[in-house]
Amino acid sequence: MRFIFTPFIAAFSVIVSLLGPAGAQERNLERKLERVQFPTATSPPTALQKRMAAMRGEDAKGGAALMLRGYIRRPAKGPVIGPAKSQEKGPGKRNGPFPSLVLLHTCQGITGAIEDWADQLADWGYLTLLVDSYGPRHHRPDCNSYERMESVDQTFDATGALKYLRRRADVKEGPIGLIGWSIGGSKVLSALNQIGIHNLYQDKFAYGVAFYPYCLTASGPFIGPLLMLIGGRDDWTTARRCKTLRDANAGTAQPLDLQIYPTAYHFFDDPDIGPARYRREVENREKNPARGVTWGYNPAAHNAAQDAVRQFLERQLRGD
Repeated sequence: MRFIFTPFIAAFSVIVSLLGPAGAQERNLERKLERVQFPTATSPPTALQKRMAAMRGEDAKGGAALMLRGYIRRPAKGPVIGPAKSQEKGPGKRNGPFPSLVLLHTCQGITGAIEDWADQLADWGYLTLLVDSYGPRHHRPDCNSYERMESVDQTFDATGALKYLRRRADVKEGPIGLIGWSIGGSKVLSALNQIGIHNLYQDKFAYGVAFYPYCLTASGPFIGPLLMLIGGRDDWTTARRCKTLRDANAGTAQPLDLQIYPTAYHFFDDPDIGPARYRREVENREKNPARGVTWGYNPAAHNAAQDAVRQFLERQLRGD
């Protein structure tokens, strides 16, 4: 969660209105976080593990579960979709249960931008669980190497978070969504891919939002509605890959909603990234030699993405 140094609020109010997402300065900066722990999902025992256990006269077990931590943001009241409803019944009620979302961070870990998104989603009426996949593993955030980025599979962490939310009294029964950024966005594709690891578990995510994912991560078809948001100038996880994925799934039960912001680069919704800048040290499979990416914040794309995400989530609540 970010905190604005109070003496400078008036001086920078004009700048914030120009550079930040619409309404950002009006958010509740004092929202209390609830720190929680839950186990990551474990994979069932393999055929070999079952045979070895049987030889020992034991029950086969999967891998040991790592205890993760996460941060719950609970809304003041639930979302109001369509005509205003009673605050005591249905959407908009103050005591929950609330529609809920699991959030997956980038290769940078939990950033201020993702915390801002969690606050915004809570302001819209959604309970969010932001998963920390790095801290419990003592994994240092590193975006320079694919080996480092891909050594942590956030898909199992997301499934563990989903199972945890199902046990909470303030979480509404029914669909739970998954939102991820960059490599976290790629894991959203994996979690909703029809041939993905969700087949190992009874409970599944109902829909997803993927910010600038690597669209070779999954081929589809997908098990639920999926919104992808990407910059047209992204040279790390390219819009071209996502167009191919969208077109390949155009005739399926869950066609993809792809939003491309023509002048935006990777991390277009992170104000801390600053203006577009080329970073020679970052590994990039889209280039030969495989080095160099451009990251940059784009206020217009950020605002447009907020509108797209809000409308997409409202459609899921309505069951459109």
